[in-house]
Order: sequence, then C-alpha cells, then structure tokens
Amino acid sequence: MKKFLPLLIFVVAATFVLVQCNGESPEDDPIDRPINNVVPAQLTSPSNEGQYTIGDSVEVAIKINESEGISDLELIVNDTVYLGNLSVEDQTIWITTDSLTKVGWTKILLSYTDADGKKRSDYRKVVFFSNILPATLNATIVNTYPHIKGSYTQGLEFYEGKLFEGTGQYNRSVLAEVDLTTGTQIRKHDLDGSIFGEGITILNDTIYQITYRAQTCYMYDMSFNQIGQFNYDGEGWGLCNDGESIIMSNGTHELVYRDPLSFKIIKRVSVHTDKGVVTNLNEIEYHNDRVYANVWMSEQRRQKDPDVDLTKIMEINPKNGSVTGILDIKGLVQKSNKKGVPNGIAYRKSSNTFWLTGKYWNEAYEVQINTKSIQGAR
Repeated sequence: MKKFLPLLIFVVAATFVLVQCNGESPEDDPIDRPINNVVPAQLTSPSNEGQYTIGDSVEVAIKINESEGISDLELIVNDTVYLGNLSVEDQTIWITTDSLTKVGWTKILLSYTDADGKKRSDYRKVVFFSNILPATLNATIVNTYPHIKGSYTQGLEFYEGKLFEGTGQYNRSVLAEVDLTTGTQIRKHDLDGSIFGEGITILNDTIYQITYRAQTCYMYDMSFNQIGQFNYDGEGWGLCNDGESIIMSNGTHELVYRDPLSFKIIKRVSVHTDKGVVTNLNEIEYHNDRVYANVWMSEQRRQKDPDVDLTKIMEINPKNGSVTGILDIKGLVQKSNKKGVPNGIAYRKSSNTFWLTGKYWNEAYEVQINTKSIQGAR
C-alpha cells in the first residue's frame, strides 16, 4: 500500500493535509466531476489541471453560496478525509508542498451534505512536477560487441553473469541467452507466432517475459521451460525488478510495481521531470535504487519537451518518480548505420558497466555511465 508523507501546511481558516495520487490524469477519473451550476458550496481555487512544482504553495479556496442547511463539510484528498467538520463559511487554505515527495496528479475534493440531505461535492485536480533538475549523464564506451542485426530488442538483462535478451515482432519473438563476445544466441525459446514479445526480467531463478498486446506474462525456469503465466490489463513494454518486486512499463508515464508471485499491482509511480510528464517509457533496468528507461518517441512530447527524445535514457528515482538524470546516447546512435531506435539496457555487476543496444542494431556497447553535473533542486 502506498504510504503518504505529511505536508507542511499553512492555514488561513482551517488546516488539512495534501498527499499525492498515483499519477492518473484528470480524464482517467470517471467520478465526481466538477459542479458547474450554482451550488451551496464550491471550490474556487486551485484551477482544475493546475500545474505546480514540488515546493510551491497551493491556494485552496472554499466559497459558501448558501450556508443554511449545509453539514458535514470536509476536504477529501485522493479518497481520504484529511479535514472534517469545517466551519460553514468562506475560507482559504494555503498549502506548501516542501515535504511532498511524489510527483503526479493530486485530487482535492470538497464534500458536504446539502439542506435536502443530499451528498454533494466539488473537486479540482492539480499536477505536481519534480523539483529536481536532472543531472547530465554521459556514457564512456568501454567495449563494442556484435549484436544480431535481425533482433528487435525488447528486453536485456544480466543474471549470474549471463546475458539474456527478449525480442519482438510477430513470428520472430524469442527469449535467448546471448554470447557476450560474439552476440550469437547460445540457446533460445521461440514464442508462438501470434505473440509479440516485450521486456524480460529474472528474479529468484524465474524468467518473466511480457507481451505487447496479448496481456500475458510468461514465466520460465532457467532452462527456458515455461512454468506458468499471468494475465494483466493493457499493453506490456519494459520489465525489470528491484530484488523484491517486478517493475513494468506500459508505454505511459507510469512504472507499475507488481507482485512476482501473483503479478497483482502493488503501486504505480508517475514519472516527471522538472518540465512535465515523461510518457512512452519503454525498456527499463534497475540499478542502485534507480530505474533507467529508454523512451519511445512521440512528436507531441518532442514539442512539449525537446530534452526528452528517443536518444535519451531517463534515470528515475522510483520512490517518487522524479527524473534525476538524463543520458544522451545520440553518439551511439550515430556511431554506425542503425535504422532501429535505442532499446536495451542491462547492468553488469561484475564490471559495474551497462550494456546498451537497440532494435535491429548490429552492435552492443559496454559503457561506463558518468555524471557531468550535480543534480539539485530547481
């Protein structure tokens, strides 16, 4: 269950606590639409879909249009009551968010009972961006290795010193163990031709491989024998683990934590930079309390944030969703004639290096990731 941290609150007429929700956008919430007609009580601020940075102050203003008969006036944040028994009068609440550690969408709802005994509400949703200025990262090439050019790489991971790869495309998706120096497949398991393979990860001697639109996660032992499968809703893109939970990307702005024994969702983490949301998270890798993610390109996001494109790898703090670093791998993309996009990140513990490759790339690069600048609050 998601834990919410307390916030420092300044109150003009009342006090309440604000916590962050799980990253869904206003359009995703089908209930409690704002009331536009004249009502006994309503929120006049903040503006719906207002944008803030962690550390900003947020004004929550309550307007009482008809006080007679109103009861049970309370503020609810993300379906949890944080201030009840509010006085039935106009009031303004100022909130500072210095201690808010999670970015994403937050729902602020005013609930009350009117004179006819009917339960009514008004709400606003605001979004919090990260207050972290991402560090500039760079990759120093340590070695260059062959990579099968026909491999549509979707997942890459080291386990006990061995390199494993999952590939995609219908009639061509495989799970394979790859020779480090030659790039050839030592052994492989072919998926059914109707399945489009996606990301892989290995936890406790169990290999997990998700699928693009089949909504199925396959489980294998280390000999590639299928030992089970899970179903899930939506698309599957990338997969990694933190030693306890499976972490999954689905092409959105979310990292979804799942139970490895049931594949049930544990929590969702919304990913933001200091400029806004980062969508289309693709192949992912976990190392040293950070998730490294390839980003699939979209023209809409390029126009909003030119710093985020398919030649960048995001370094993400999964505890709060903030992007802490951005690695530009444009040089690797341009190093040779590569028609496919970057996709494939694997951390190798024995050498403290990363393997980077892409869809249909003929090379894989062992790199050392270095920090050029120090990250800090904006």
